[in-house]
Parts: sequence; structure tokens; C-alpha cells
Amino acid sequence: MKPIAFQTTWGRIALTLDDSERAVELALPALKTPPREPFRAKDSRDWKTASEFFRWLEEKFPPIGNPNGTVFQQAVWNALKKIPCGQTRTYGEIATTVGKPKAVRAVGSACGANPLPVFIPCHRVTAKNGPGGFSSGLPWKKLLLDAEASTKGKSPAICTVSL
Repeated sequence: MKPIAFQTTWGRIALTLDDSERAVELALPALKTPPREPFRAKDSRDWKTASEFFRWLEEKFPPIGNPNGTVFQQAVWNALKKIPCGQTRTYGEIATTVGKPKAVRAVGSACGANPLPVFIPCHRVTAKNGPGGFSSGLPWKKLLLDAEASTKGKSPAICTVSL
């Protein structure tokens, strides 16, 4: 496994690659509050948005098709990949989709265990009465959802990130 780190104005983003240079894990910096400054890389690259950065990551280091996980986690992650860009589903809806309608909390746990956030869009899963959680903090979830929603029918760069 090969780790790569990117310093950004929002913190350190770490990507882990397998021997074939495919992404197996993406760690976002924890955000407890929304960032006060725009997303920028702190190296020679000049990504103007987080969307540009994630699109570049996928082009340069495509994610693996099926991350390691339990059969249930894999079923949840596959269901997440099918949520259209700009839309959300509840934990309960995903539980029903994977054939386990009472496994709402387990769906939340599978989302939290997702090794490739953004690529496997766990940010598109919400609680019935609120945003739910996100492993790197709710500001990330809101930023990602807002980036998708702000396009109003256009194809946002963030939505090109898919498996």
C-alpha cells in the first residue's frame, strides 16, 4: 500500500493506493465547522474547487471497484453508488434497498466504515429527520451536498466521481 498526502486549505487529505495505483482509501480532514476559506491545494497544483480536486483524483488514481468489507457493507456501498447526483436517500431507504429494512443503524455503520467517501457517495445518505452523520464531520457532508445541488441540472464536476 502506498499513501499519498495532499495539503489543502481545509487540511490534509490522504489517499492510499494499492500496488496497481488504484485508490483503496480516502481520508478527509475532520471539519467541525465550515471552512472559512475556499478550497485550494498547498502545492504546485491549483485546484480551484474541491470538485476539481476529486475529479483529478479519480482520473489519476481510479478507485477500486469493490473495497474490502462485509457482505452487508458491500451491499450498502453498491446501493450508495446508485443514488443519483444531487439526490439523497435515508438510511431506512438504503436498508430497504439492500433487503434489510430493520437494519437502519447498520446502514449508518456501513456508511461510517466506507473507505472511499466521495467516490462511494455516503454523503448522499441522510437521517429521516435531519442530516445524519459523516465520518469527517457534517461540514463536509453539507459542502458535498451543496456542491451537487448548486448545479441545478448541470453536470457538476463532483458528480463525475463514480465507480
